[in-house]
Amino acid sequence: MTEGGAVYRVLIVEDEVDIAEELSEMLLEELSDLGTLHIHVENDFDEAERLLETQAFDLVVLDVRDATRRGSAAHPNLQGRELYDRIAKTRWVPVVFCTGLAEQVSDLAQPPLIQVVPKNRLDDAVTAIREGLESGVPVLTRHITALVDEHVRGFLRDEIAPNWDRLGAVDRSQIAPVLVHRLAAWLKENAAEALGAALGSSEDRVMGHASTARMYLMPPVTRHVTAADVLRNPQDGWWLVLTPACDLYEDLPGGGNRAAKAEYVRLAKAVPLSEAPLIARWKKAGSPAKGSRERNAALEMFRDNNARYRILPKYLDIPDLLVDFEIVQSVPLAEVRSWTRVATLDSPFAEAMLTSHGHTVARIGTPVVDFENIKQSLGLDGKGKVAAQDSVPNPRTTTKDAKKS
Repeated sequence: MTEGGAVYRVLIVEDEVDIAEELSEMLLEELSDLGTLHIHVENDFDEAERLLETQAFDLVVLDVRDATRRGSAAHPNLQGRELYDRIAKTRWVPVVFCTGLAEQVSDLAQPPLIQVVPKNRLDDAVTAIREGLESGVPVLTRHITALVDEHVRGFLRDEIAPNWDRLGAVDRSQIAPVLVHRLAAWLKENAAEALGAALGSSEDRVMGHASTARMYLMPPVTRHVTAADVLRNPQDGWWLVLTPACDLYEDLPGGGNRAAKAEYVRLAKAVPLSEAPLIARWKKAGSPAKGSRERNAALEMFRDNNARYRILPKYLDIPDLLVDFEIVQSVPLAEVRSWTRVATLDSPFAEAMLTSHGHTVARIGTPVVDFENIKQSLGLDGKGKVAAQDSVPNPRTTTKDAKKS
């Protein structure tokens, strides 16, 4: 995802001036098709850190300094890896390590957003920089930041300031939660459309299909297992967490002393839809188009009022899944913590899923009551007129007549 005529700002942190100049010239010549490149070269690591704190860059090219060389006064023996950690905390952007000590940072590589190339292969560095810019992350980050800033300013200007007479008496610490909740709600409802307009593309291209993308929080927001987590166990596949969130909340190690109430996690089995038994039977029958018993049984899984099954649609690395509320098991929380948390269902999809499971396990079978006499008395029996009152049996009359006889 790139923009025609886009403008990118690239920071090169390199203490060898000739290499920095050569790389700058190569970028201006070979990446001109991406748009306008503004390249800033900084030979001092401390100054580079200050620049990143005060200015916005779309990508950073970072050298790794040899530990045996004299470091700066502020960061003795700073090797570039440490500066990357500071960059990540200050203002995260895609990074290309271009260094003669590639082995020191090779474990950080996460192409195309974090790449490591040897300093003697500047052509590879240019390719890596192109991939980082073409990923779309710099443009998307820029627009998200601007969108949030604009909405916060507007909320303070249009909502907080005019109502300060009323809000002024409130504890100042309570204004922050109001702002955060309002911002989160606004972004959830409007951000995808606003970003699509800003990027000149549809919501689907920016965020994925709206009805699917909005179902998932990916990766999960909480750091602990929670309700409606979509989990993957290497041994037996996909599972959905059914245990209430309040029973699973826990502090991280070293972050507090609140432990989860639940010792076990209740899980519903989920299988790729293509492997579901009802789909397999339909395919085995030759995938008939209409009227077959196998097809009708397969379609039953998609009904909203189906008590047993729920569908989770495909998104990124989650396949189309069939959640089966009749295949449920409890697994120790300690074991579940080791599974992969792929996503969490977002609200209101999480609540809907858990409510569906609750309805399934709490169903009460009742005898079927015949209401034909009531429909007949109202003229709803299909005969087109209201039946005579005496045509409907009256329990009292029947009882009296029985006594007389």
